[in-house]
Amino acid sequence: MDGSRDADAALRWAGEEAWLRRDHLEAILAWTPDDCPREVLDRAYAPGPHTIEETALELLRECVQRTEDPRRPVPVTERAVYADAVEALMSAGAGADMIVVGYRGTSRLRRYLLGSVSVACLHQATRPVVVVRADGRGGADDDSGRPVLVGVDGSAASLAALRWAAEQAALHAAPLRVVHAWQAAPLLHSGHRIARDREAFEQAAYAVLDECMAKGLAGGVDVNLDTRLALGGAAQSLLAAAADALLLVLGARGLGGFAGLLLGSAAYQCVHHARCPVAVIPDAIR
Repeated sequence: MDGSRDADAALRWAGEEAWLRRDHLEAILAWTPDDCPREVLDRAYAPGPHTIEETALELLRECVQRTEDPRRPVPVTERAVYADAVEALMSAGAGADMIVVGYRGTSRLRRYLLGSVSVACLHQATRPVVVVRADGRGGADDDSGRPVLVGVDGSAASLAALRWAAEQAALHAAPLRVVHAWQAAPLLHSGHRIARDREAFEQAAYAVLDECMAKGLAGGVDVNLDTRLALGGAAQSLLAAAADALLLVLGARGLGGFAGLLLGSAAYQCVHHARCPVAVIPDAIR
């Protein structure tokens, strides 16, 4: 938490999730002299007897109060921590069900497009990370049968994402939409060969999707399933399919691109552009 609109949206979403899970919520505001939420600094250095520690906890309590839903009460632990924000979240989130962060905060050290704390969490976390934005869609009162969407490509991370998405869909009594994006290789042959090549690539895409469903949902799942192939790039296809989604779920790194990357380009683009909350799932959830 840092007093930003996106952080408030994240806390509100996390509270609804904790209520559905019959779980508790931990809200953290971290600060250091070099990187402190702007509102904490503004208040701490205003006239009167203030300390940064007291101001940080006061702001955190206000954030919790204005985002809590009295219809869905959950136990909340409030912690104002003298630590780097990413270190505080990684430490507290190591044993959590998930880490929820706002799309962009108020820190003067933030990146232009996606908050530096959010980016670091996506790269470092061993738990699912959900990124929420204030100008997006979300909220228990606006479910309206919207699906939980997950992208699969056969990678270990996408299978973990599929299993996690199925649990979320069941929890929210929402449909589960599974999408596999595929692209044909460059078409350099004559017309008849082009048609045959495209058909072969499409058949291979169906095989990947079927294999993902068999491996990822081997134990069965009690949700309304909707499986789709999408012709096009992964990020573009998933963003289009997420137009009406309740939540978009992705593996941290798929099969495309460079295997050494900690966060795949499709996941990064979806986090940046999707209007719904986006959950990024690591290869192995501990």
